[in-house]
Amino acid sequence: MSRTYSRQFVHPVALLSVKYQDIENLATMAWVSPVSFDPPLVMVAVSPKRYSHELVEKSGEFALIVLSDNQKELSTLAGTKSGRKEKKWDLEPFKRLRKEPQIIRAPLLKECRAAYECKLVNQLTTGDHTLFIGEVVAAEIHEDVDPLILFNREYRKIGDFIARYP
Repeated sequence: MSRTYSRQFVHPVALLSVKYQDIENLATMAWVSPVSFDPPLVMVAVSPKRYSHELVEKSGEFALIVLSDNQKELSTLAGTKSGRKEKKWDLEPFKRLRKEPQIIRAPLLKECRAAYECKLVNQLTTGDHTLFIGEVVAAEIHEDVDPLILFNREYRKIGDFIARYP
C-alpha cells in the first residue's frame, strides 16, 4: 500500500518540543491525538529515525504545540531542518516566540492554538513509528485562535460551520 492512505485523514499540525539536559529540539508532527479524558493523555507518533525520538525517550517528557492557522511557516521550518545539525530554538521566529513552560523543561510557543506539557507515561512501537503517550500536566488553550490543519499534504484552515456534534 502506498503512503497516500494517510493523506486521507485530517490532522492538526503540531510541534513536538523536547529538552534533554542542554539539548532542545522541535519537530513538526501531524499524527497527534488525545487518547484519554481521565487521566488526560495525548499521543504523538514519532519515527525512531527522528532526533526528537531519542530525546523524548531520554527526557521522559515533551510538549505538543498546536499551531495556529497563521503559523504554517513555523511548521515548514521545524519540519525541514534537522535538530542534529541546527538549534531550531535559536532560529527566528522560534527565538522571538519562545515561552517558558510551567512544569516540564521543553520550551513552548506564544501565539499558538494550544500547548500541552506532557510527562511520558507509555510508549508503544507500532510499525515504523513509536507512539509516545504523555499525561498532560499543564495546558494552555486559546479557543479564539484557529488551528492549522494538514490534509493531503496541504495546509488548510477550518471551513464553514455546518452543525454541532451532540
